Amino acid sequence: MSDPFAPFPPGPDDVVREIERPYTLYQPALHIVPVVVDVPHAGRRYPRSFVERARLPLRSLRRSEDAYVDRLFGRSVALGAPLLVAEFPRAYLDVNREPYELDPRMFEGRLPPFANTRSLRVAGGLGTIPRIVGDAHEIYFGRIPVEEALSRIDALYRPYHAGLRDLVQRTQRAFGTCILVDAHSMPSTGLDRDGPAKPDIILGDRFGTSAAGYVTDIAEAAFARLGLRVTRNRPYAGGFITEHYGAPATGVHTLQIEINRALYMDEATLLPHAAFGEVEQAITGAMAECFARWSGWLDAFREAAE
Repeated sequence: MSDPFAPFPPGPDDVVREIERPYTLYQPALHIVPVVVDVPHAGRRYPRSFVERARLPLRSLRRSEDAYVDRLFGRSVALGAPLLVAEFPRAYLDVNREPYELDPRMFEGRLPPFANTRSLRVAGGLGTIPRIVGDAHEIYFGRIPVEEALSRIDALYRPYHAGLRDLVQRTQRAFGTCILVDAHSMPSTGLDRDGPAKPDIILGDRFGTSAAGYVTDIAEAAFARLGLRVTRNRPYAGGFITEHYGAPATGVHTLQIEINRALYMDEATLLPHAAFGEVEQAITGAMAECFARWSGWLDAFREAAE
């Protein structure tokens, strides 16, 4: 079982392992805030058969990981929110996509007729079963059996979303609302490499459609108070999870949080650097403020003090 508080970083021998379960759920002693945190892209169990069949070395496969984000958000559990962490790597299966965003050019055999083969993400090689990692580096030597793709979806994708959906629904029943924090990290260069440097934090709320304004405002203020540079929605407004679960009119708000990897790790070696502990503390502090304000506690305390 993965553990966001276990010693790290994992070496190659630690990550080439079979996937024993779709996710690990860390439950607080008391679920006292209307918040769920999910980390869909930090999984680091790479099945040996997948690694041996890939055309890329393991380090290249791992460049699509949101490395250590489970660790950065791990203290959310002590703050009273459950934490759901995918065990499998994004290069193997991406749960931040529709269940069947599949590229027919990748597979031997016929895809189901309901598969979405024409999305922009599929065209870019980043479907439910990714074709590329990093800067358009192909993962596979050739086609893979379509049965294998469908098996990954049944064994990992569906249980992950069933678990996440159950957490969101139970939280909403208990509190009347739910705020889902969808936690990610981003490379320090990429889509906008020819433009200004990426900020420290990008908040994605699908341009205000996946979360009420106050949810994003509170998060922006919490991170900015720590001296972090924060922007919204560009270039990351949120993926399938943000779009699918966020429904502010029904009381469910989803906010994607992207953290610049250069803040806490060496992107070449994939190793945490000296500032990791400081960034972990900053994320914990920001989440503590967000949880309190989203729950109404902090505002109520201030009103009482006045």
